[in-house]
Amino acid sequence: MNSCKTILVTGAFGQVGQRCLPLLLDQGHKVIALDVANDKTLKAEEKIRTEAQSDDNFITIHANLLDEDEIAQLIVTQAPAVIIHLAAIVSPPCYSNPSLARKINVQGTATLISAAQQLSSPPLFIFASSSAVYGSRNPYNQSGQITLATPVKPIECYGEDKIMGESLLAASGLPYAILRLAGVISPDGMGNMRAEYLVLVRATPRDNRVHAIDARDAALAFVNAANLAPENHNKIFLIGGNASCKKTQRELEDDVMEVIGIGRLGDSASLPGNPEDELGWSFTDWYDTNEAEAVLQFQQHDWHETLEWVAASINPATRTVIRLFSPLIRGAMLAMNAIQRKIDKRGRYADPWGLITQKYGDRVKVPCDL
Repeated sequence: MNSCKTILVTGAFGQVGQRCLPLLLDQGHKVIALDVANDKTLKAEEKIRTEAQSDDNFITIHANLLDEDEIAQLIVTQAPAVIIHLAAIVSPPCYSNPSLARKINVQGTATLISAAQQLSSPPLFIFASSSAVYGSRNPYNQSGQITLATPVKPIECYGEDKIMGESLLAASGLPYAILRLAGVISPDGMGNMRAEYLVLVRATPRDNRVHAIDARDAALAFVNAANLAPENHNKIFLIGGNASCKKTQRELEDDVMEVIGIGRLGDSASLPGNPEDELGWSFTDWYDTNEAEAVLQFQQHDWHETLEWVAASINPATRTVIRLFSPLIRGAMLAMNAIQRKIDKRGRYADPWGLITQKYGDRVKVPCDL
């Protein structure tokens, strides 16, 4: 039985955070949920409060991570034993305003660390990082999986932000765990495919390797990290789903299309990567998760269960209509893809960073020799 602790969760009502909170509350912890206030986060908070058996140990605070005085007062007042830091402006939203993202992702992390350092009993600081730290991953020349020995080499601003955050934490003197997340999948995440996400999907080569993870499993990894034994402090963990969650980008997209009733679009729906171009790939690849799973024991869902979760979130009547008109929908999607390629002036290969910089400018890219 885990001892009850005060645990601060930042980004508490995001894709992973909103699934951490019920697990922590069920374990009897006092949970301080920190997030911005908007329609989405307030709705998630209301749902969690409604489903919780008791909210006596559930405190929500709306605060700005960049307000050093406010964050310092929060940390001193609540004195958390654990900080689970999920808050970030992720890719691709960060591409629209890299300077703001740098402030939130790096300066915000520094503010939390500085406040935590003032406590007489240093909290365990659990930091959400990303596969983006590894940069472009050419599957034709990099046949092995990402391991803890794989060097980091971010190609864009988000990956660089995460490396900076990791470095701040490693130098802080606080006990910590860094969890580098693979591609998190959930019904709300799939339903949040705004135009900026569609650009990233369109940019990713169809033969890019992608390691997915069910958001419920990602949440469990952070919850279990809150109870890490001291011998596992100050380590990095690679957080991806089990072997069934290792896909190519085309396989992942088509699996989702099939389960929601549209059907598989096939290879013509996306462009391949250039086997000769080391920088012509997205920052996704397959992880070796053996060590992380041995310690954190988070892989609870096979890929088909994640797909079923996504499908179950769609109204049955809507799914029936989608299936009925699926041939027309597929045809329309493929036609729109072809038109969009002409608009984007795409060539033979996906060239993801060419498309992304075309949309957002060179400011999203970083030197590849950090």
